[in-house]
Amino acid sequence: MSGPMSILAADITVGDHPTRHFLGLTFNIDTMYTTALAALLTVGFLYWVARKATSEVPNKIQVITELVVTQTRNYVEQAVGHDVPPWLVPLGVCLFFFILFCNWLGWIPSGHHPERLAPPTSDVNTVYAMSFTVVILYTYLGFKRKGGRYVGDWFRAKPAGLRTFILLLEQIVNPLSLSLRLFGNIFAGGIMLAVIALLPFYLFPLYGAADFVWRIFDSGFIAPIQAFIYSFLTILYFGFATAEEH
Repeated sequence: MSGPMSILAADITVGDHPTRHFLGLTFNIDTMYTTALAALLTVGFLYWVARKATSEVPNKIQVITELVVTQTRNYVEQAVGHDVPPWLVPLGVCLFFFILFCNWLGWIPSGHHPERLAPPTSDVNTVYAMSFTVVILYTYLGFKRKGGRYVGDWFRAKPAGLRTFILLLEQIVNPLSLSLRLFGNIFAGGIMLAVIALLPFYLFPLYGAADFVWRIFDSGFIAPIQAFIYSFLTILYFGFATAEEH
């Protein structure tokens, strides 16, 4: 493929971030402040819903929030069973809304090369950090619930050898798939917007419509679905960690 479109396509930058270096480490500054912004939005939103909650006729936002909390509690009880730690349901709820707000930042036009308010979930460092935290928590709960059997069950599984290999492989694959599924979908959404911006001049009237339609689809469908999948799989992994037949 050649021509103006291919030349412009070469200008699309992938994973471009303003960075700072400190003690030999590289920090993606935009990811850091957008992550903090999404966290503040999550805390502020849930606090606002709690303050406005009523036992009378609830508004639509309260209904949606209560639905998320109720479904999260049901998933946790089904996955973990008895003796559910008090922090697990809030973790699932906060993960859902945090990821949702992260993804929704992509709705805000904020420039290019780099985008100033790019969704932090489109940076693999963010999703790796979240998944690492999840792994630490479900490993902690597994040891708390099962003690040394949490690891011992991996080597007593039958058929010996093959089953042990599969269980050990899952300890690596699960967090990786959890991370890359979210990252890939949100990152691809940003690439799609960049491609739309490459429409040739004679199709310029379509740019606004195409951009708007994609943002509606991305923010209204893909963003909530990805937030749900990440939260649901997180709960599922807690269930795997506490299951007696590991």
